[in-house]
Amino acid sequence: MYLKLLKMEMKMTKYNILIVEDEFINAHFVEQTILNLGHNVVALIETAQEAINICQKKEVHIVFMDINLQGNIDGIECAKRLNKTQDIPIIYTTAFSDSKTIDEATDTNLFGYLIKPFDHQDIEASLNIAIKRNYLKKAITKNTNSQLFTNLSHNYRYYDKTQTLIKHEDHIMFTNKESEVFYCLFKNINQTVTSTYLINHVWKAKAISSSTIRDTILRLRKKVPELEIKTISGIGYSLNDSI
Repeated sequence: MYLKLLKMEMKMTKYNILIVEDEFINAHFVEQTILNLGHNVVALIETAQEAINICQKKEVHIVFMDINLQGNIDGIECAKRLNKTQDIPIIYTTAFSDSKTIDEATDTNLFGYLIKPFDHQDIEASLNIAIKRNYLKKAITKNTNSQLFTNLSHNYRYYDKTQTLIKHEDHIMFTNKESEVFYCLFKNINQTVTSTYLINHVWKAKAISSSTIRDTILRLRKKVPELEIKTISGIGYSLNDSI
């Protein structure tokens, strides 16, 4: 049902998208791609303060946000300030791919992370994922009482059908890979999930380093510190809970 409604919404809805980017070529590249996809560009701006002002005055559905902006406020701090008053999905466009920057970005309403240089297909894929996740998030907010979920410790509820974790009424925002890893751990709760299993199911058997899995687990632990995600040395990981 959700997928059918989602496909209809993605075909029929034009989204208002704000582009916060201080590099002229990148800004217009993103703009042209968004327009070609049939959406509206609210504005092309260069500073965080302009972004905050526009989001207060206009209806903005999604923000493409560069991290390294002009002025005293960078893109991550701008997103944090927006999150205090508005629930706007953020897609970061950045040259930074280090774990520290990604960890900081995950503390915001992160819906996508594009590493420069990127192409039209990257923008389209990130935008579609953001639209899908935002739709599911809103749908869950409206229908949590009628959906089946599993109670975890520390007031967490997990909806495995939509791979959504909620604490009280707050959604825990995961990246795609974080969401898939948590789903694998949940489906095998209180059991060891091997690194090989995660590589095959989350990364589709791609050649990745052990640090990639480790960094994803670390970000999960940071987002859900009360839940016990245990490392099984040399084997894998387990989500331990008395459900």
